Parts: sequence; structure tokens; C-alpha cells
Amino acid sequence: MSKGNEYLEEVIGLTRKAGAEVLKYYDKNYSIEAKKDDSPVTEADYASEDILISGLKDTEPGMVAEEAGRVPGETQESYWIVDPLDGTQDFIDKTGEFSVMVGLLVNGEPTLGVVFAPAREKLWYAVKGGGAYLLEGGTESRIEVAGKGNLEDYVLIASRNHFSPRDEAVADKLGVQDIIRMGSLGIKFCAIAEGRADLVYYTTDRLGIWDCCAPQVILEEAGGEAFDVKGRGLVYDLDRRRMAHGIVGIGGENRREVVKILDSNITGF
Repeated sequence: MSKGNEYLEEVIGLTRKAGAEVLKYYDKNYSIEAKKDDSPVTEADYASEDILISGLKDTEPGMVAEEAGRVPGETQESYWIVDPLDGTQDFIDKTGEFSVMVGLLVNGEPTLGVVFAPAREKLWYAVKGGGAYLLEGGTESRIEVAGKGNLEDYVLIASRNHFSPRDEAVADKLGVQDIIRMGSLGIKFCAIAEGRADLVYYTTDRLGIWDCCAPQVILEEAGGEAFDVKGRGLVYDLDRRRMAHGIVGIGGENRREVVKILDSNITGF
């Protein structure tokens, strides 16, 4: 049995519970603060994180949560990586594209991921080696990437709030014709895992390890790939807690071509 399986049912229940708590704030007045990096954090972020930390604190792994930081566990080999509200700005803007995410990191490798989009009532999950699945409307279905072979046929997902002119220039170089806007990195990765899109990239060093641990497992188990803008595997640094070299998620067969274009157009990494 994979390391993640023993926790899967519990984590799915916790993410649903945290997501339900988040929705309690959705149509109400709530406080919004600016963090050190100027990104927003709300009462809903904290309420969701409290539920997740409380539910996971007695398990063996340690924990790294976006707002609370690092919480030691019984072992240094495994850590829960918790994002209580991925897509906070989309939550504030009421786009419906935000999620609660819990991933399990074992010896630096993501092995379990659960992403729940409460406003969409969609939950994606995967355990390393076991495939990727979508729970929606009481139905569970296995999901797979589209696996396209031509970049011009790709659907590119652009961040609704963080797609820079540099990112737009890269999109032009890629020759992608179809670009859709979406919130929450977790939801973007899961859209690729479902085959509804094919590529997403972030050319910034501001993303945290909590942004991609859970959805990376789902994307990879659906047949996709996740790597940095240089084509290297993602590194989960529990001290720095940032993805220092950007993030790319792909569901097609053009990894080398995408990396070549990113590498020739992006500096600073």
C-alpha cells in the first residue's frame, strides 16, 4: 500500500470540511489583510487552516501550512503541505475558482494530493501509483490528460491575476491559439489532469510549496508532468518554502519544446 493511502479518506473528509467553512464567508463581510508579499489573506484562510491543522496534528507527519508555517511531527521524513485557500484573490472577487489543498510530501516527493473546489463542488485526488480521480455530483471517475502532440492545438491556462506581459510574450512564441483565464493553481493543474486544458506556466519565484504539492500528484497520476521553467523537477525546500524557479504543468507531449521556448525568453532563474 502506498504511504498516502492510509490517510486518503481522512484527508478528503478534512478538505470537504474546510471547504464548507470557507463557503460560510463567501457572501459575507470579512476582514482582509495584506501579507508581507502584498498578497491577501482573509478570515476564511485562517478558518480553513485551523480545521486542517486540527485534523492532521495527531498524524505522524509534520506539517507546513501557508499561514501557520512549519509544525514538527513525529518524523522528519514526511510532511503535510497545506494550502487552506488557494486563489484567495479569486475568493475575494467571487469567481468561484478557489480551492482547499492538502498534499503529503515523503522524502521530498509529493505522494498524495487532494484539491477541493467548494464553490464548484468538485474534488480531485491522487495517491502516487494509483491514478487520478474526480469526485463530482456523487460520481467518481478516473481522469487523464489529453496528451496532445502539437503546441498549436494546446489550450493554455493563463492566471487571471498574475499573467504578465512577459508571460504573454511566451504564449506568442509558443504559438498557442486558445488561451483561457482561470484562478487557483490547483484548479489549473486539475483542469489539465482532466484533459480540459494542456499547459500552464508561472514565470515567478513567488509561488509557495503549498501551491503545487497536492496538484502535482494529481497531474502526474493523470499522465501529465510538472517541472520548473528550466525543465528540472520541482524542489520542495521546507526552509525557504518557495518554488524558486517557476512552475510548469503540461498534459501534452511537448515538454522539450516548451522548455526551450521558456528558457530562451525568461531570464532571472
